[in-house]
Amino acid sequence: MKTLVLGLGNELYGDDGVGIHVVRELRKEFESAKKRRRKPNNIYFEECSLSGLALLEVIVGYDTLLIVDTVKKANPSTGKIHLLKEKDLRYIPGPSPHYISVPQTLEIGRKLRLKVPSKVKVVAVEAKNMYNLGEGLTKEMKKAVPVIAEKVKRVLARIKS
Repeated sequence: MKTLVLGLGNELYGDDGVGIHVVRELRKEFESAKKRRRKPNNIYFEECSLSGLALLEVIVGYDTLLIVDTVKKANPSTGKIHLLKEKDLRYIPGPSPHYISVPQTLEIGRKLRLKVPSKVKVVAVEAKNMYNLGEGLTKEMKKAVPVIAEKVKRVLARIKS
């Protein structure tokens, strides 16, 4: 089984880039461990700032998809983690008619009989600072990156067993 760990977000918008930072950290660790033959070869890591239907090209060919992304909450606690399944994701209308949600992207892929992931999990991370251009991760979120990476590794371990 091929698993894709997909870090979504935009580094230019503060903590929105946390998924990308987590994937970078995990990729380094897994590549190093792979050289020592301690991690499986069927886990792939991608950083992505795409959304909507553009994601289809990224996720085709994988059996399992694990997304790391920020989640908008009314009173967010920076770095707080939520583990979601595909059924937990909403068909959220986007900022334009050209945007579709992750569930809609998967549905289109399935209707087109493309090999899209049958298992989908999301490590959703709360963030306060997601809209300030050019600021990078806040100190709070930088501290949370290793904790989030550990959560992703635990989810991967459960997926593989």
